[in-house]
Amino acid sequence: MLAVNGNYKMKKNKILVVLRHGEADFNSGGGTDFERELTKNGKNQLLRLKELFVKSEIVVDKILSSSSKRTKQTTELIGSSMDPSIMEFSDEVYEAETSVILDLLSKMNNEHSCVLLVGHNPGVSALVSHIADQGYLSIQPGMMVVIELAVDNWSHLGMGTGIVREVLQ
Repeated sequence: MLAVNGNYKMKKNKILVVLRHGEADFNSGGGTDFERELTKNGKNQLLRLKELFVKSEIVVDKILSSSSKRTKQTTELIGSSMDPSIMEFSDEVYEAETSVILDLLSKMNNEHSCVLLVGHNPGVSALVSHIADQGYLSIQPGMMVVIELAVDNWSHLGMGTGIVREVLQ
């Protein structure tokens, strides 16, 4: 608790929402994995997921997304009703290992209380499994995991610092 002018208030813990990009077409992108696009089914799945996410009443104040074509499309669909200025696209998230993603998240501005990470497997599944430390959770395309963190500072994020609150698909 924090004391402010004799009044006590609880510190608000952080929320991390992890989303694996939607279903992607293996025949698009001119032969490069980075340029693969979402399928029609993948787009429809994300639109349904967006409805569920809106109903959850979680307010995202920062989005960190891989810069690949399919993750950009995923981010733009899920975040279409959000302020575009909260979106950040990073080449570092593409095919990143857990340690790289943790490093990127640890540098988040602490004013952000809820961050949405849009990425790829195996990195996103490994990240969720590491933070929740309750066994391996395989995140499928278009699957979103909401993690309530037991930290109030992004730099404290690590193994066992959160619990899976919700899985949306």
